[in-house]
Formats: sequence, structure tokens, C-alpha cells
Amino acid sequence: MSIRTVTLGLFGLFLAACGGTRDTRVNADAPDTVTGTGLQSQDIRTMAMDMAAKIKASGVLAPGKEGERASFFIYELKNDSSDTIDREIILTKLRTNLFEAFGRQVKILDRSPSAGDLADAERRMKERGQVSGTVDRKIAGSDFVLKGTMKSRDRQAGKLKSSYILVTFELTDLMTQELAWTGDYEMKTESEKSVINR
Repeated sequence: MSIRTVTLGLFGLFLAACGGTRDTRVNADAPDTVTGTGLQSQDIRTMAMDMAAKIKASGVLAPGKEGERASFFIYELKNDSSDTIDREIILTKLRTNLFEAFGRQVKILDRSPSAGDLADAERRMKERGQVSGTVDRKIAGSDFVLKGTMKSRDRQAGKLKSSYILVTFELTDLMTQELAWTGDYEMKTESEKSVINR
């Protein structure tokens, strides 16, 4: 068998494999056709919208008597569940929905390590006169912190797997440590497929 015959055969297999590929754009709120027992895309979107609406409706972040804006930052989402989801996708979507819900009525602070590094670098350049601006502005303090936990209760009987997922968010007053607000998102699924969600 010649190299040319082998090459043409491999090329034919490649074309056949590509011919069966299905790439379709779907609505982000549509149920996932690739399912399993973890959070789905519509859960993430629904959870972020629901939590933002509930936090706003609670009034805990309403401006003070003199119009002073409350400030908060999102700390973490601790994943104690069996779902291997990227936690940042939930927190990023939640932060976006909170910003859209409140606009400039509250101060949403970025306390990520990268934001701190960028602020330090900018401050040093201003001190050396490499860029314009002053360094007399202080880093904003925070009134509240928003953090969450994700837990699951999983059951397996033969091929059937059941999973109950509970995601809880808490807004804590950083001066008094009082729990100022809390809210849950819960979902339950059953699956006979062995699917790894990412």
C-alpha cells in the first residue's frame, strides 16, 4: 500500500468526521441538550438575575440619609458540591447583574489580586511623575461583603443519579458582622447518563 493511498484514506476519514459535525447557535436561556446532574447555563443566568433582584428589593444597599452610597465587594463562592463548575462564571455573571440592577446607586468594589496590583502600579507611576494625576485618592473601604456557598446532596441507584444543589449567598455588614441579607437558589436533577459538566 502506497503512502499516497494511506494519505487519501486518512483524508477521507477526516472529511467524513467533519461532515457529521453539528454547530448550532442557541438562546442562552434555552435548556441544555447536553445534560447531567450539575448546574446548567439557564440556572446560572436565572440565579444571577434572581439574587440581584432580591438584594435590591431588600433595601439593605439603599443610599444613606445624606445620599451616601453603600459599598460592597464579592469575596468568593465556596464549592462544596459534586459539581465541577467554574465558580468564576457564576460570580462574574452575578456582579454584572448587580451592576445593571443598581447602576451608580452603590459602589461595587473590585478586590481581586489583579486589581490591587494594577492600582499599586498606577500609584507608583504617578508618584514618579511618569503619568499625570495625584496619589491623594484613597482606596474605597467596603461596608459589606457578598459571599456564597454551593452544596449538593447526591444519590445513586444503579444508573440513575439524583442531585440536589443549593447555592446560598450572604451579604454581611463588615462593621458589625451582622448578616444583612441572605438568599438561596436551588435545583434538583436526575440523570441516567454519565456526564461531566464543566
